[in-house]
Amino acid sequence: MRKLRIKCSKKPVIKLARSRQLQKNKMAYILVSNKSYLTQSGRRTYIIYIGTTSQGAGRPAASAVNKASRFYKDFGVKMIDVYVVTCQGQKNIRSWERLEAGLINAFWNIYHQMPKHNKKRPTYIDGTFSAKALEKIIRTLPEASV
Repeated sequence: MRKLRIKCSKKPVIKLARSRQLQKNKMAYILVSNKSYLTQSGRRTYIIYIGTTSQGAGRPAASAVNKASRFYKDFGVKMIDVYVVTCQGQKNIRSWERLEAGLINAFWNIYHQMPKHNKKRPTYIDGTFSAKALEKIIRTLPEASV
């Protein structure tokens, strides 16, 4: 019987940092690539996707990694960082979905379009989160580390 060759990557493919935010099972996340793209406003951004964990997934990292793995076909994208965004919960309010809608709305206000890989623009309910705080999150995210 022929022996199969084994290969191991030289650099880590996925890094997970310990964070209290990962204890919540319903949250929004932002995917940031190492390569920027030009938006309709004439500004460049590294944010390629804003989403939520699907149906309150118990493993938010797996949800984000599953989505990010689809975007490596973009030319020049070698690294995608995942940023977790959480908020306080309220009874009978799906706050993580409102947070995602608020972040996409803030992105729209800055760049006049949705992130590159978002398909639908969720309905934004004004007043749940501070517009300034949402825009600050979008503006302060760095490019993916190489």
